[in-house]
Amino acid sequence: MDLSRHEQVALIVRYVNQSFEIQERFIGFYRTLQTDGASLATLIKSTLSALGLDISALRGQCYDGAANMRGPYKGVATQILSENPLAYYVHCYSHILNLCVVDMVSCIPVVRNAFGILQALRNFIEVSSKRHAVFEKITSQKTYSAGPITLKSLSDTRWNCRVEAIRAVLENFDEMVQALNEIAHGGSKAGTEAYALLRNVQDFNFLYCMFFMRRVLMQTNHLSKFLQSKDFTYQTAMAMAKSTVSVLKEIRSDDFASQTFNHVNELCQKNSYSGPCVPRKWVIPTKLGGGVKSSFEKPEDYYRSEILYSTLDTLIEEVEDRFSENDLFIFKSLADVLSSESPSDESVGAVSTTYSIDQEDLNSEINLFSRMFKDGIADKSNEEEERTQLEKRLRFFREMALRDTLPNLSKLYVLYLTIPVTTASAERSFSSLRQLKTYLRTTMTDARVSNLAILQIEKGGHAVNILDVVTRFANRKDRLLQFF
Repeated sequence: MDLSRHEQVALIVRYVNQSFEIQERFIGFYRTLQTDGASLATLIKSTLSALGLDISALRGQCYDGAANMRGPYKGVATQILSENPLAYYVHCYSHILNLCVVDMVSCIPVVRNAFGILQALRNFIEVSSKRHAVFEKITSQKTYSAGPITLKSLSDTRWNCRVEAIRAVLENFDEMVQALNEIAHGGSKAGTEAYALLRNVQDFNFLYCMFFMRRVLMQTNHLSKFLQSKDFTYQTAMAMAKSTVSVLKEIRSDDFASQTFNHVNELCQKNSYSGPCVPRKWVIPTKLGGGVKSSFEKPEDYYRSEILYSTLDTLIEEVEDRFSENDLFIFKSLADVLSSESPSDESVGAVSTTYSIDQEDLNSEINLFSRMFKDGIADKSNEEEERTQLEKRLRFFREMALRDTLPNLSKLYVLYLTIPVTTASAERSFSSLRQLKTYLRTTMTDARVSNLAILQIEKGGHAVNILDVVTRFANRKDRLLQFF
């Protein structure tokens, strides 16, 4: 929704050019009065038709996981698939990762409470100019700062903001405590809230969550940034997710748990903060079997098992489960055909049937290209070792100019690269909308907003001849004043 309270829909078209390079083009903002699946599907189809694009040529659609977009009965993806079964729906991988992290935090009460304190801390200091001035005066006296010096807000949709929020608190922790102390012992009405926040941040649970979550979220942040690129494909997204899971499993170790616990414990003892504690033992009633519900004799065991390990296990399970949502058989078959020297007959048959390609012709092209690739790749330098097999084969296919020689393989490369896997480009376009439609421009028409957005977002794609624009404008009608 923009400042005029109009619902805007951003449409991005993804295609592959003659050099097998992925292109994503912003085609405009379109106002919609309703956000149900039928209305949005009609908007998309009418827009594509107005641009001269046949919906039967659509080979993929990518949205977030909202019910109106992916609903199995009335969602946008379902309605478009009913007209074109080859327009496969892909749940945006960036949104999938966000859902994984949201579930991880919400499932562990101690971690959830720590982020709640983090947000309350930012709101308390940054919302008030007077309290911010106290914090700013103290931080200005720092002789060295390796990170952010202002507290960051949290976001439910941009989890890399949470990494920056944690870094900001840990980098300026002493200054933040000093500012809260000054506010709590001053004559301000906010002294009570400052004192409560001070007690919360000078707590082992809060510091423990901040330190180990910084390590975890920094790892997921690398994956998040990668998933915002337009150049990655289904195969590279799955490979990156698999590598992230492997790193998270390495983090889930006794060494990391002990290092984090000991570091935070030393910090608390040095500054006389409240230390670690094990929840009290619960006595189970005799009629329910009796006994005591607690098996942790040492605090370190409790924090390792119930907090750190539980958090990482939840995240790993969510990533493995949610990222497999887009594991359509046709995507796997395409990846197998385009990256393997000898793809399975099942994969070749599925691709041939789905995209109406003669299977014998496709097999002969695969065999010929595999032999050419095997003979030609031996002469390449070591830089090829850093590429995936599909990237190596595609690069060789492009360098050898085999588009016309092997038309079936060329068609499959174009299809595979065209399938969208993220909506990051559409999300970024709304940043331009906020810059264009300001409080002084709320009466701007929707068509003008869309056209200005195209100029802003696609400014790097084509050079505009200003003289030609002025000349065309001047020649639109007879004028008394001559421009030239």
